[in-house]
Amino acid sequence: MSRRIHGRSSGRDMDNHTFEIRGRFYKGHCFPGLNEYIQAIGANPKKGNRMKQDYQMIACNAIRLGLKRFKTHGPIILHYTFKEPEKGNKRDRMNVFSFADKVIEDALQKCGVIENDDPAHVLNTTHDFSYTKGEPAIIVSIEEITG
Repeated sequence: MSRRIHGRSSGRDMDNHTFEIRGRFYKGHCFPGLNEYIQAIGANPKKGNRMKQDYQMIACNAIRLGLKRFKTHGPIILHYTFKEPEKGNKRDRMNVFSFADKVIEDALQKCGVIENDDPAHVLNTTHDFSYTKGEPAIIVSIEEITG
């Protein structure tokens, strides 16, 4: 894993709050996919837990840098944009999304941004994918549902 600063605020809209995880933390990609996580658990449950904790820490750092002390006050929708490396193997999109979503939702809860990551608090998620010649990234926008 790289030891560079990996979170940057991408700006705020009225009811949208955004943070970004940027870097090559796993074999040229931002985060590992679900298959790599399952493989780590299969090798040793402690190894799988360690992998999840490591990437949760990366997500927490990005959340703290990008969202400061922001806390939601109701249900939300999470909008993910994955910028995968243009070079190399193209990964299965749901495989990429599944692990990142779990880790990021847990990190949002750990950082106090959301009260819980259950369906009453996180109503839905959306995910878009693109390829970049630059640094891979995961951009997360939190849409608060009001009214």
